Amino acid sequence: MLGKLLKYELKASGRIFIPLYIVILIVAVFNGIFMNTNTFQIQGILILILTSLFMALGVLTVVVTIQRFRKNLLGDEGYLMFTLPVSTSSLILSKCITALIYAVLSFIVAVLTFGVFMISSTYGVLLPEILELLNTSFKWISENFLDILLLVVVMFISYSSFILLLYTSLSMGQLPKFNKHRNIVAFASFIAINIVISIVGDALGSILPNENMYYHLYQSPHFMITILGGIAVVVILFFATKFILDKKLNLE
Repeated sequence: MLGKLLKYELKASGRIFIPLYIVILIVAVFNGIFMNTNTFQIQGILILILTSLFMALGVLTVVVTIQRFRKNLLGDEGYLMFTLPVSTSSLILSKCITALIYAVLSFIVAVLTFGVFMISSTYGVLLPEILELLNTSFKWISENFLDILLLVVVMFISYSSFILLLYTSLSMGQLPKFNKHRNIVAFASFIAINIVISIVGDALGSILPNENMYYHLYQSPHFMITILGGIAVVVILFFATKFILDKKLNLE
């Protein structure tokens, strides 16, 4: 059932993100075409458009994450969603995984856009120089693969905790006692939980012994503890959201 929920969520969010991705890539291609011309006015307009599109993408990523959860589970549609033969965990996971997938796709689009700029800016550079640059890059990646992998893991954990923090805050705003101030309570909850996480993180960091400089991240006990702490935050926020939806849900 989780697969069907994911398919539904991906289609619903894709109606917003996919057209924006296509427009960004088209503008990036035209930017690359005019990069090596003397039409500076067109270049400036295209760069401004591309920058605006990326800003819109960043804002939409957060807005869609909030709206899909709020409208689908906390609004009128919630009456239907919670009658489906599917667990609350699956409903939350489908939203969270979809948000993560589109975050990854947004990153890929950004990399492709950057690639277009790189190719355009290296116009006239000899092929051996390009191959040498690629060879150096791949060599650096292979030497630091575990560090890069750990950074990717941390990014996933951090973004997952951000998504679940939004879900928990929105769910707290739906508690019956806050009927008249749902938005204010949701916002206040987001700030308050962030503060608590920061305080706990600082407290744990202060009791850990100082460590020497390490060449690789995986050699650092502090970094590994940070990963475990991030996982703990994700788990706590997930079950907090699930508890509210299961026991305290007050639909609009």
